[in-house]
Amino acid sequence: MSDNLKDIIRLQEHQPFVNPKGWGNGRDYSDKMEYLVGLGLKFEEPDFLKEPKYLGICNWTADYYIGAAWLVEKELAVVVTPKMKNIDFVEMFLAALKIDTQKESNYFAKCYGIQFDEPSIETNEELNQLTPLLVLHFLSLLERLVKRGLKKGYVLHEENLKAKVKGRILFGKHLKTNVFQQRADRVYCQYQEYTEDIPENRLLKKALLFSERVISSCDSLKRQSEYPKIQSRLNKLKSTFSHISDEIEAYQVQKISSNKLFKDYKEAMKAAKMILRRFDYSIREAGTQQQSTPPFWIDMARLYEMWVWGKLTAAYPEQIEFQVQGHCNTAVDFIKKDEKIILDAKYKPHYEDSNRGILDDIREISGYARDRRILKQLGGDKEEDEIKCVIVYPEPEKLKSDEDDKETDSDCKVVKTFLQDTLLSQCSEIKWFRNFYKISVPLPIIETDTMGRDKLSPPFSLDSK
Repeated sequence: MSDNLKDIIRLQEHQPFVNPKGWGNGRDYSDKMEYLVGLGLKFEEPDFLKEPKYLGICNWTADYYIGAAWLVEKELAVVVTPKMKNIDFVEMFLAALKIDTQKESNYFAKCYGIQFDEPSIETNEELNQLTPLLVLHFLSLLERLVKRGLKKGYVLHEENLKAKVKGRILFGKHLKTNVFQQRADRVYCQYQEYTEDIPENRLLKKALLFSERVISSCDSLKRQSEYPKIQSRLNKLKSTFSHISDEIEAYQVQKISSNKLFKDYKEAMKAAKMILRRFDYSIREAGTQQQSTPPFWIDMARLYEMWVWGKLTAAYPEQIEFQVQGHCNTAVDFIKKDEKIILDAKYKPHYEDSNRGILDDIREISGYARDRRILKQLGGDKEEDEIKCVIVYPEPEKLKSDEDDKETDSDCKVVKTFLQDTLLSQCSEIKWFRNFYKISVPLPIIETDTMGRDKLSPPFSLDSK
């Protein structure tokens, strides 16, 4: 690798490698392009809800994915950070995890990924949200699993029983342990027991204990108003698993596979293995700050959909349908059945100040509004009914100082929480198009002081205890 090329390329979402005007205050890698082109990397747009290669970089420009990835393993990495600073990922994930229906949970599981099989990347970027996100997701999966009941199985035991025989006698061990030692009241037996204390549940129990250490040591969780509830959820799960051992070795974890008859275990065990591998199976490491990260990615566009979905379902229970399938492998993000509205979340903050580039989105959503399969979910398909369409877009939540300095745009409405009124009454009309509206649902941010530290909690070392 060139001596002049640093081992990490740092970009923001949608930032190009060639950035002569300092787009987004990011670096310009024009002087490195010859070397980068010589690597022969294939930057291709990722398929929908599929794991992106090289963080979804296409045409030498970052996409909607943030995270860290190797371009050349152990030599050159790329890190992509959000275009909106100080986004509170933990709060977004908490909102997405409040509802545990199968469809939404499966969709959420495809919003991020971690490559533990690849070497870790040394970086001091603000990527330390990965661990609490993984732990929160694991707790949610575990709660869903517990509601349906823990799996049982037959476990083989060997025991030197007193005055009884159970299963079959292990004559070799019985002779050595009892007969030769003149212990006539004992019988060394091997037997099977139908129990919940099986390897799968031991794996989940061990990951649960790791999660407890992470939760108790993590600033980004402690500042959340939901933190007491997270602790309560954790304690309930610990109580459920109290009769299950956490004695399981790393080599046993690798061999455990999920059973098709217990689908809930598949994702829970996958997350448990991720947590254990994150800390190299050492619970002591679960309370220490990570200076490196495994390659990972978060799809910000999909995560924003989950954030909006959490807000909508909280305000309008039983009225919101998520990812409603249309024809030709299409799907609209949301429909609101009582008002007969189609909503599509667009992770495009510039809609706050202008409608630049909105035409493609108008065309896309217009197609949803005429898709007979989607219209059927809204309760009808009459040609005279023109479905109302809403574009939902983000912006960072305004701090008090920002609100004082900037007047509110009268053409745009911003909601932090949807009201019980009709949803349409809270939207702003897009005047160019009939029955098209938009509304801003802000992203939560972490307020920092002038030194860049979190104002909501003091400087805190994860291993201070």
